[in-house]
Amino acid sequence: MKTVKALLAGAALLIVTASWASAQEPAPPRISQETMREFNLLAREVQQLFADKKHEAVLPKCRRMIELIPSQPNPHYNLACALALLGKTEEALESLAAAVEKGFNDPAHIKADDDLASLRQDKRFTELVEKARENEKKASPYEPGLDLPGVRTVEDFPEGGLRFRLRMSPEATVEKPNRLIVWLHPAGGSMNNLVEPLSVRFLRKNFALVCFTQKNFRYWTGADIDRLMKHTLPAVRKIEGIDAEKPVLMGYSAGGQAALQLWQKDAGRFGGLVLDAAYPVMRSGPTQYAPLPLPEGEAVKQVPMFVLVGEDDGGARFWAQIEPVWRKAGVPLTIDYVPGRGHTWLFGNFQLAALDAWLADVAAGKVPRPPEPEPEDPDAKPEPPEFR
Repeated sequence: MKTVKALLAGAALLIVTASWASAQEPAPPRISQETMREFNLLAREVQQLFADKKHEAVLPKCRRMIELIPSQPNPHYNLACALALLGKTEEALESLAAAVEKGFNDPAHIKADDDLASLRQDKRFTELVEKARENEKKASPYEPGLDLPGVRTVEDFPEGGLRFRLRMSPEATVEKPNRLIVWLHPAGGSMNNLVEPLSVRFLRKNFALVCFTQKNFRYWTGADIDRLMKHTLPAVRKIEGIDAEKPVLMGYSAGGQAALQLWQKDAGRFGGLVLDAAYPVMRSGPTQYAPLPLPEGEAVKQVPMFVLVGEDDGGARFWAQIEPVWRKAGVPLTIDYVPGRGHTWLFGNFQLAALDAWLADVAAGKVPRPPEPEPEDPDAKPEPPEFR
C-alpha cells in the first residue's frame, strides 16, 4: 500500500485541518516554511524507505516528523506500519492509536494495508478501525438536501466510499431501473442545491442523480476518485431500481476535468459525459497544456459527450482546436460555444432543453451525434493541436 502512503503523506495536513474545522476547536499553530520543507523532505524519504523495505530506517524519520508537527497523524500511521513489519506489535498498536487520536480518518485503508496484517487479530486493531470510522464521519460537514416532492431519496455512507445522496424515481424497479448520472462538483463547493433540483428533469428521461454530501469540496484528489469508483458506485449499484453499470458523468470545472480523466483512462466504463467549463487538456508545464490523449480502443466512438463552453472562456480555444481531431477519430461530440459567457455555469433554458434531447437519445440506446461537418479538402493534412 505504499502508493497510498505517499498520497497520505502529502495530503494529511489538509485532512487534519478539516477535522479541526468540523470540531470547532482552536486553529493549529502556524507552521513555518522551514518546518514544512523539512517535514515534506522526510515524507519523501519515508516513502522511498518503504519502497526499499528498509523499515528500521523509517523509525527515526517518522519520529522526527512527529517532533516537527505533533498534530499530524500520518507520521504516527507510517511509524505503526514500520513497527508492525518489524514484529513490534505493542509499539505498532500504540502508534496506530496515536494516529487515530490525531485524526486519521481512513478506516478502509487501515483494514486493507498489508503492512498492518500482523495486528489484525488483536481486538484493539478492530477498535481503532471503528474509531477511524468515527473520524471519517466528522472529517467534513454534512450537507443536507432539499425536499423534492415526487422524488425518492436514498442516502448512504459506504465503508471506504464517499457519503452520497441518490435522487431516483419511486417507481423504479429491478425490471425497469433508472440509469445513473454522477455529479462531480467544481473546486470550492458542492453546488448540490443547484444541481439536485435538476433530478426532477432527469427522471423524465429515466435518469437518477447521485451527488456527494460530506467531503472536502475544495478539490478532487486521486483518493476521492478511488473511493468513488471502488466503493461508492458499487454501493449505488446495489440499490434496487438503479442501473449503474455505465453511468453518465456530469462535471463542472474541476469536476469536468475529473470526468475527462476518468474517460481518458477507461472510456468504456461510462455511458456519456456532460461537461460545463472543462477542457480536453492536461498540464505539460507551469503555464503550458497539452491535448488530452484519446483513450485506446473503439469505446471512444460509443461514449457521447455533451459540452458547454463559454465563447469568452479562455478554455474555448482548446475545444476549437481539438474538436475536428476528435470528431475525425469518431468521438460523438455535441458542443455549444455559448455566446458572451466566460468560465461559469452555462445551463440556461436553451442548454437544458438540448441536454434533455441528448439524454433521451442516450436513454434510448442511441449515440447522439451532431450534423456532419462540411467535407474537408481531401488533400489537406490536419495539424495536430498545440496548446500554450
